Amino acid sequence: MTDLVWHSSFASLTGYSGSSRALVLALEDRGLAVRPLYLFDSDDREAALFGPVHPRIAALQRERPLRLDLPQVVYGRGDLFAKNSGGYKVGFTMLEVDRLPAEWVRQANLMDEVWAPTAWGAAMFRESGVTRPAYSVPLGVDLEIFRPGPPRAQLAGRTVFLSVFEWGVRKGWDLLLRAYRAAFRPGDDVLLLLKVDCREPAVNPLRAMAEALPSPAPPVGLIYNRPLAPAQLAELYRGADCFVLPSRGEGWCMPALEAMACGTPALVTDWSGPTEFVRETSGYPLAIRGLVPAPADQPLYAGARWADPDMEHLVALLRRVHANRDEARAKGTLTAEDARRWGWDAAAEVIAERLGAAR
Repeated sequence: MTDLVWHSSFASLTGYSGSSRALVLALEDRGLAVRPLYLFDSDDREAALFGPVHPRIAALQRERPLRLDLPQVVYGRGDLFAKNSGGYKVGFTMLEVDRLPAEWVRQANLMDEVWAPTAWGAAMFRESGVTRPAYSVPLGVDLEIFRPGPPRAQLAGRTVFLSVFEWGVRKGWDLLLRAYRAAFRPGDDVLLLLKVDCREPAVNPLRAMAEALPSPAPPVGLIYNRPLAPAQLAELYRGADCFVLPSRGEGWCMPALEAMACGTPALVTDWSGPTEFVRETSGYPLAIRGLVPAPADQPLYAGARWADPDMEHLVALLRRVHANRDEARAKGTLTAEDARRWGWDAAAEVIAERLGAAR
């Protein structure tokens, strides 16, 4: 028996793969019979390319029949929607700029409906020219792993800012380092801890960060290209006073939500994906000065814009967190409560409702 084909990736080190695994398993736990299908090749090739697939996903691929008369969700880049071979076609994607590429729009309009993880994203699809019904279908967070814990024992006298991101100008690392240096002196009781992953062998993030943060500068710690298990990552979030990411655009922003679930308030740009879950009452929305052209050398961003985060506001918010740690702790309590809305089971419930409405 099969109720749904989920056409995506499941083993690579990407946000799509991680959320695909979580969504398929959450849908299974709700009683939907899901057939995972690898998007880029045969199912066995994914394991050969990226290592073992989650055992439950692999078992479903072996045991569940593949049926093309059922609803099928292609969850990946919008230029892959044409691979959808289902009886009811759903395209599920996200992008971090203010418009979709023309090819994404063309393929989205071949679907029966399209999904974005946020209301902002669904509205952006429509504004880009998608004429098929566009719905907001959220992602989620593992609330069993990402949950509050006791106060940290080490560095208790310092304000610890944490940023977790994959290297790239979109993540606003340059703004963060400049603002941090402007906000604090070398002797201040602060620490900026960066967890950075870089998959581009020709790029040297360490040199770029050193140039952006010349001495003398307040202290910075770096975890570079070191994979962490989810439980280790949760410990990292719990050890911070504030999560910071002055990103220029996000489709969702999973690290911010993971930090929130751990009781760490998020200081993130008040535009694009994070507007779905970051609130003034429980976090630190970072104002933008407007929208500016995204880099022309990125094909997906041709003709699109992204946010210009407000540098002065970022400096002020960093200082506010340091000067008012009690406020940050209070926001952390509220933000952990906010995050309870965003479990994977809640995301699976929305998907089940959408599929039920489509029948």
